[in-house]
Amino acid sequence: MSRNLNNIAREIVTYQKEHDIPDTMLAFNLHFSVEELHDIKSMHRAPSQDEVDIIKKTLG
Repeated sequence: MSRNLNNIAREIVTYQKEHDIPDTMLAFNLHFSVEELHDIKSMHRAPSQDEVDIIKKTLG
């Protein structure tokens, strides 16, 4: 069963694919833990507005 990704999760996955960047490096660049990044990507939790701002700023 496939789940549709929310916009921020889709942006993260697309960025990682385009830049060949692993979760550990992206989490480091975002100043998030890998677990926090995984939770956002898997949609187990919604990011706060501050986290969304950080993600959008980092991903460009």
